[in-house]
Amino acid sequence: MKLIKIKGICVAIMALLMTAVVQMGFAEDKTQTADKSAVMEGIEVTGERVELSPLKTEVFMEDYNIAGQTTNILDILKDRAAIDFRGQSDLVPQDDVIQMRGFDTRQFLTAVDGLVIQKTGGFWGDHNIDFGIIPYSIVESIEIISGPHSAIYDGKSFGGVINFKTKAPKYYETPAVNGEVSGGYRTYNTNNQTIVGDGGSENFSMGFSYERYHTDGYLRNNAADIDTLVGRMAYKLSSGGYMRLTGSYSDIEREIPAANDPGRADYDSSYPTVKTGDVEARWQNPDEHGRRDYGGNTTRFDFRQPSDFGTFSVGAYYTDEEQAYHRDGYDYSRYDTNYVSYGGILKHEIELPGRHRITAGFDTAQIYTKYTEQIVETYAGFIQDQWTMVPRLTLTAGLRYEDITIGWNNWWDPSATYPQGAYKDPSHPEKSVERDYHQTVPKSLLTYQMDDLSPWLRDTSVSLGVSKIWTPRSYCEVCSWGSGVEMDPAEGIGYDLIFSRRLWNDIFLNTDFSFYDFGSYPIWANAATDYFKKALWGRRMISLEDVQKEGIDIEINGHLLKNLGFYLSYAFNEWKYKGPHNGGPEEWADQDLSDRARHRFNAGLRYRAFENTLLLLDYKYQSEQTQQLTEMVADDPGNLFVKEVSLDSFHVFDFAVEQTLFTNRSKVRKGTLKLYVSNLLNEEYSNSRGYPMTDRTFGAALSFNF
Repeated sequence: MKLIKIKGICVAIMALLMTAVVQMGFAEDKTQTADKSAVMEGIEVTGERVELSPLKTEVFMEDYNIAGQTTNILDILKDRAAIDFRGQSDLVPQDDVIQMRGFDTRQFLTAVDGLVIQKTGGFWGDHNIDFGIIPYSIVESIEIISGPHSAIYDGKSFGGVINFKTKAPKYYETPAVNGEVSGGYRTYNTNNQTIVGDGGSENFSMGFSYERYHTDGYLRNNAADIDTLVGRMAYKLSSGGYMRLTGSYSDIEREIPAANDPGRADYDSSYPTVKTGDVEARWQNPDEHGRRDYGGNTTRFDFRQPSDFGTFSVGAYYTDEEQAYHRDGYDYSRYDTNYVSYGGILKHEIELPGRHRITAGFDTAQIYTKYTEQIVETYAGFIQDQWTMVPRLTLTAGLRYEDITIGWNNWWDPSATYPQGAYKDPSHPEKSVERDYHQTVPKSLLTYQMDDLSPWLRDTSVSLGVSKIWTPRSYCEVCSWGSGVEMDPAEGIGYDLIFSRRLWNDIFLNTDFSFYDFGSYPIWANAATDYFKKALWGRRMISLEDVQKEGIDIEINGHLLKNLGFYLSYAFNEWKYKGPHNGGPEEWADQDLSDRARHRFNAGLRYRAFENTLLLLDYKYQSEQTQQLTEMVADDPGNLFVKEVSLDSFHVFDFAVEQTLFTNRSKVRKGTLKLYVSNLLNEEYSNSRGYPMTDRTFGAALSFNF
């Protein structure tokens, strides 16, 4: 009862703070200047930690701080309510099936410097981003872009884009070398070490980083080891542009949690209880040390050249990724995967008379398996015009043309345990059924700055985005299952209405009301049905003809006082199937649309108690949801079943004290110590599989900048 009261008090405090912020926004004298400049031109307001503008939230790493230690980029993303990070334990950064604004991993993009990362990190058609491979040390900011309204990004970005912008090259007046050494320790033998170095002379610069992470994990057989090495070279051009080459390598080993049931002879009371029935049969025995390994390398090249004829930019990447399962006493080599992806973008931006900013370009992406079998080949061209029609009214309109060729797998692997050495669909006597898709897709966003309408509307804008949705890849990344050949591309229209306003000083509000209407929405059919099980392809999809998704995303941040900062973030999502309910595969698939949390709310306070002492408090809430899981029976990918896991709502608080130990001592510019408690009130809640999430943990982090 005492714990419930404490939670209630904390939630009430957060609600009161939010109310106070809004009231102060209307009560404050309109002529007061902000502590930090708020520039509405371009509808962008800058705060200490994030920038908010229509359809975009940008988080800057150098200024951003969480009530814990940041060891990977997921630690930053999960502070945004629009990102559902609940897929895995916070101790083990994984290939998280995170959702963005209610869309799953195949319906939004992840990119680095505008170059899309191909999501080859999954298995059996469930392909995700392995966030463990993205080096935190080189990321300068994270752009979270909402909706399908940019012609510059792929069609499968209709849920949005997460773009990691890396640190730009510098010009060095005199030769210089900078560095940072940091490390931390947390409960469950969780520890990390990072070494970062960069420097240069005049136009030439170099940098490297090494990040190591280990945890024993909260659950039984849940340890993880992650090593990431990055090297960079850059040349700063006299025009202000640059050339840059980046290489990274990641080596990751993650154990797969085993059963820990009091009814089993191998039960260990020192670990949380995980029921036998909640674990796939192949991973139940902890003595077999189930594990998944990842090894991958990526090379990226960037070129940017400003000129009198606009700015030209080129980007290219090559990625090679290997993954393997291990289990003592079993040969899992048939589950090994090796994907190679490469692609690039050529872009030109120019200002034209009549207040037009034109962006035009071309991009491509290729995905292969085992170096030889091409899976996806995409080519696209785009043009976008940001036209300031009148001083307060801007229309951003564009067209994107995509030509996509997908090779749908039509061959049973001879080494598998199900029908061997045969075509899945005998009517197509070829191992890969090739299909070509192409479409021209219009995009638009209209923004009106309302300053001239009334004094109380100063620093206020309203935007409307209306764009077509089209892609054959919303249900396929590496397209390893041929059933997608039966499906037409996802198609619909996305609407976003965004209200943006500076409330008071540097406190800024962004509210996005979204409505997406799909005429065609492909989705995996329920694996418990004969429609799925008896398909030629071994598993099957279904296209829902009338699907609607409604959402609200709210972001508020800034300073209540000079030494007291805060942020609030809220997301609501609801999916509706309006098509026929006749008890067939459409109705079974409709059940999957509810596989989301409807409400998420995040908040935080940052209080500068003394000049060198910062107190941090973070809060996260998520409403209840039902998670549907597809599992394999007896190591047979042709024998699958679906089970539902009911997940209760939760309230989680994290608290930290960060102390600056010294500045400019000898050759050390700054030394910092952070002490933190995660899950302060020891909330009991579950991850996406229904396993217990991490309980209360304690940690310390120490860093030195040179």
